[in-house]
Amino acid sequence: MARKSKHIRLQVAHKAAQMMAEEGISDYAFAKRKAAKFFGLIDGDALPSNDEINDAIKEHQAIFFDEEHEERLKILRLEALSLMKRLSAFNPHLTGSTLDGTAGRYPTIHIQIYADSMKEVEFFLLNHNIAYETRERKSRNKDPMQDKKIIPILTLEGSMGPIELLIYHVDDSKLNKTKFSITELERLLN
Repeated sequence: MARKSKHIRLQVAHKAAQMMAEEGISDYAFAKRKAAKFFGLIDGDALPSNDEINDAIKEHQAIFFDEEHEERLKILRLEALSLMKRLSAFNPHLTGSTLDGTAGRYPTIHIQIYADSMKEVEFFLLNHNIAYETRERKSRNKDPMQDKKIIPILTLEGSMGPIELLIYHVDDSKLNKTKFSITELERLLN
């Protein structure tokens, strides 16, 4: 029974990966539910982890989009680097699918920046004639007793899709470990 469950999880992971890579779905939970529904499973039955889906996305891209994917990834990373250099006063860090290599056909670049206030970043963008839209999202907390933190997001228009600037307070710079600074991204590109 455990083998069958593992096989089903793998199938769901690969179907979710296909949808994320080809349809531009970026929400893991939504992709998992949609893939589970495709196989006639009830929510919660044999749902893979985000890491399992990321592995499946990489496999899918290697099989179906190898050269196209590598070129797209390089363009996305160069665009992120260029913007990060302009935003260097805010200690920018690349995160997400552009960094880990799972960016699909409809990518969103995610850059974390650190400032004392959102207004500081907005003034910078306005002074440099960079158009943006504003929204918020609640951060995920492992401790259910803690209040979820609100993260302001400024969305810019990039050459291949949206670029999201996730604004954190300067004191939060050590929170996310999976991120690259300007120097680290330059090293990755060379």
